[in-house]
Formats: sequence, structure tokens, C-alpha cells
Amino acid sequence: MNKKIGLFGAVSTGVGMLIATSCFISSASGASTVGTPFVIAIIIACAANIMAVLSIAELNAIMPNLTGGIAQYTLAGLGPLITIVTMVGGYLISNVFAAPAEGAMFANVMSEIAGGSVTPAVFSVSITLILIAVNLMGVNMSTLLQEIVAAFMVISLIILSFIGAFGLGSGEIVEQSAVISSDLSDILPLTATAFWFFIGAEFIVPLAKDMKEPRKKVPLSMILSLVIMCIIQIVMVFGFKNYTMWSDLGDAVSPHLLYAVAMLGKWGRYWMIAVAIFAAVSTQNSIICSVSEICCGMAKMDLLPSFFQKKNKHGAPYIVILLLGILTIIIEASGISTGKQVTFLTLTCSLFWMLSYITSHVNVIIFRHKMKKVPRSYKTPLFPFFQIIGIILQIYMMINISPDKTQKANIYLLCMILFAALFIYAYFWVKYKLKISLIKGIGVHQVMTMESPLYHELRKGLTKKTD
Repeated sequence: MNKKIGLFGAVSTGVGMLIATSCFISSASGASTVGTPFVIAIIIACAANIMAVLSIAELNAIMPNLTGGIAQYTLAGLGPLITIVTMVGGYLISNVFAAPAEGAMFANVMSEIAGGSVTPAVFSVSITLILIAVNLMGVNMSTLLQEIVAAFMVISLIILSFIGAFGLGSGEIVEQSAVISSDLSDILPLTATAFWFFIGAEFIVPLAKDMKEPRKKVPLSMILSLVIMCIIQIVMVFGFKNYTMWSDLGDAVSPHLLYAVAMLGKWGRYWMIAVAIFAAVSTQNSIICSVSEICCGMAKMDLLPSFFQKKNKHGAPYIVILLLGILTIIIEASGISTGKQVTFLTLTCSLFWMLSYITSHVNVIIFRHKMKKVPRSYKTPLFPFFQIIGIILQIYMMINISPDKTQKANIYLLCMILFAALFIYAYFWVKYKLKISLIKGIGVHQVMTMESPLYHELRKGLTKKTD
């Protein structure tokens, strides 16, 4: 229990959070649009997310070891209204889209194995039901198993990408141009597509209290995780070029299966089946676990109703788990299976996440002015350069969330409806339930005190006396 997490363990956690089979849909979509120049968009998206995690690392240095993370930073910086909108949107709603996207990738592979006799929704709903049951029992996958799953996926994707890029597979190499378009007006908007590869590196932050030299290793491990993912995705694009026609790649329901079979035959199929199963279990389980804890943390800060804190006899926050599970199942049962449907979900999720990264940059700027003399174990270099450029890049990706005009319009419409609902809830909750300022940040010391159960016991006692 006293063993500290080293850099390798932290990076393994970060890369394990970043890798998901739904990334293949984004990679296939981008590569089939412009060819190998898609790597330019990948590099820019990686750079944008590196800037975001640098800001998050500084926020963690000011307010370390908090369970709510970005929610607590934003509550102190921008106030409760923005916190509720960005956190419920950026983590609860976005993961409601992310979980079924990953389930669909698993289901498509299993449906192909079954010869199409079983609809994909049966497989995706089944695995979600199993993971809901596991989490309700308070039995999460052990750290060891999670590390094995993450290691298998990382090693598999590295090997599969390098085999393809260097033409070492047993399949026939296809003859096609590496470049479909070299026009920057076609390439740069695809940064939003590539953004999906790099979501989640900030989940390393909660490990800080158990890490050796967290001041250095928290930002370093997040950056290394993003760079490793960037290299894997760049090499994968060149693998696609060698073994799959661009047109086939863009139309494929399961581009990862198409690529593996074209490169390695039946053994590639078996290998990718294993990757899909491991990825679906790992990603959906991680989402259910992490989001339920985030919602508990927000309820602890009175940003969500108190019943989100309720736990069953196994210590599981059952209301959040059931809510997240039911919403995931509804989307899966709707029949999501095509690449366009998965892309729609991942891009919608990305837009909410981009907003949460923007708030992180803004929080750093606010704290640099409000708390100039507060000691920080880590400070973002070249302030405010990375914050300003990071905000600009995130806004650019939000504006160019999809190269498909119809899909972009549908994403904006859905997000506008959800944002409107969140603002209405947040306004009435903060104004009439909490009765505090909508946009005034709460003191850092008060936010950090909210971590203690004693804080809430004292508040309840004072409320009863007042009544």
C-alpha cells in the first residue's frame, strides 16, 4: 500500500485511458478524407491537448488531491453556473455518448463473427448490463487486471501499426496514392476528428498523491501519454495506406477489422476480436466507475442533488451507475452500428470535452491574477502563451467539429438543446437552491474544505438550528 507509483505506472494509466477501439473510426474517417496528410491534424490536436493538460497540472498544483478535479477548480475560478454546465456536459453527458460508441465497436465485431445473424445492439446492451451489475456490487476490475488490459491494447496497437506501416504483414500491399488532398483547408478542420485520440490524459491527476515526485511527473506523464498516442496514430495512418484502399476504409463499419484482416488474414481477425473485447470492457467499466465518482463529488459540493451521493450496501453510488447505464443502453438499443453514427457520438462528446478544456485554461488565467502569491509546485511555462493558443485551438476545433455540413448542423443542434437544458437547471439550482452568486468563484479554501465529511455534517447541523 505504501508503494509509490512511478513514471511508467502513470504513463501506462494515461495511455490506457486514451486508447479505445472507437479511435479507429476517427482515424479511418480522417485518413480516408485526405490520406496521409491527416498526420498534420493529429499533431495539431495532440499539441492542443498537451496545452490543456499543462493548465490542468497547474490547477492541481494549487488545489492538490481533490476527488472532483476540474469541477472543483472551476467552482473556485468561474463559479457554480459554469461549473455545472461544463462538468455535467463535459463528463456526464459526453461519457453517455462515449460509452455506447465503444460498445458499438465491440458489437460490430461480434456481429460480423456471428455472420450477421445477431444484431449488434444485442452484444452492446449485454456487455453494458454485465458491467452495470459488476459496478453495483462494488466489485471493480482490479488494478492488476486493468494494467494487463491496458498493456495488451497498447502493445497490440503498436505492433499492428508498425507491421502495417513497414509492410510486414502477410496480406497484399495495395497500390494507391498516399495523398488524397494536400490542401490545408481540407486537413486543418480534421483536427476535431483527431481530438478524440487524446481525450482523458487528465485522469492521471488523481494519482498525484501516490506518485513519486508528483510536481515533475504529473505533467510529464500526461505529456508522454499524449505523445505515445500521437505516434501510434500517425504510424497507423501509414499502415492504412499500405493495406486498405482509402475508399473502403471510409465506408467500413469496422475499419480496424478490415485493416487487421487485410494485413494478417484470419490471425488478424482473431487478434482484433481480442482487442475489441478488452477495449469494450476496459473503457465502459472505466467510464461507469469514474463518472459515478465525479457525480458523487459534485453532489458533495451541492452542484447536483444530494441523492447522487447515495450508496448501496456494497458502497457503490447506485443511482449514478443506473442512470449512466440506462442512458447508455437506450442509445445502444437504438441500433447504433455504422461508422457515421459512431463518429456523430464521438464528435458530440468531443465538443463538450473541448469546452471543459477551455475552462481549465481560463481558470489558470484567473488564478494567476487572483492568487499571484500562492505557492505552486508547478507553473505552466511562458504564461499566458499556452493558455491563449490552447483556447484558440479548442475554439477552432469546435467551429470545425465535422467536415460534413449536415453532421455538423446536427451536432450543434443537439449540443444547443443540451446546453440550454443545463443552463436552465444550473440557473434555478444555484439561484434558488444554493442561493449564491451564479458566476462568482467560491474561495479555494472553502472548496478544498468540502472534501471533508465533517464540513457537510456541520452544515446540516447549522441548517437544523436555523430552521
